[in-house]
Amino acid sequence: MLNRKYKAKILLGDKSLNQKTGQLGEAVFKYWFGNNFNDEVLHKQKADRDYQGIDFADEKGYTYQVKATRGKSYTFNCVKENINNHVKADFYVFIQIKDKSAYIEDFYSRDYVEKNIVNSYSNGNCFVYAKDLQQQELELNA
Repeated sequence: MLNRKYKAKILLGDKSLNQKTGQLGEAVFKYWFGNNFNDEVLHKQKADRDYQGIDFADEKGYTYQVKATRGKSYTFNCVKENINNHVKADFYVFIQIKDKSAYIEDFYSRDYVEKNIVNSYSNGNCFVYAKDLQQQELELNA
């Protein structure tokens, strides 16, 4: 078993750093997915994607929601009490943007999101804390 602090690290160009955090996260995920799954088609969801919480679907039918942050948490645009109605994707991809790199934490399930969601007291949304990549390690099967 290998111990790593993140699933992938992708170096970012200066131009990409000017993109909005969510757009940059989606671009990083598409790049990573294409490189790791031999250019398997990844379909971008368009209709009702904010409400359904699904950003992409692959050829096999798995759905993904990409969450990116430049801070310490991943925001979900709903209150905690409604998270069950909002969390619809099969996998949640959490990406941290730090300095000139993007770190893909890992892929998480709906259960993980539902168990780790926290209410925001300032804006009515809820969030999941980003992992401290300096302290926590992932256990990846070699």
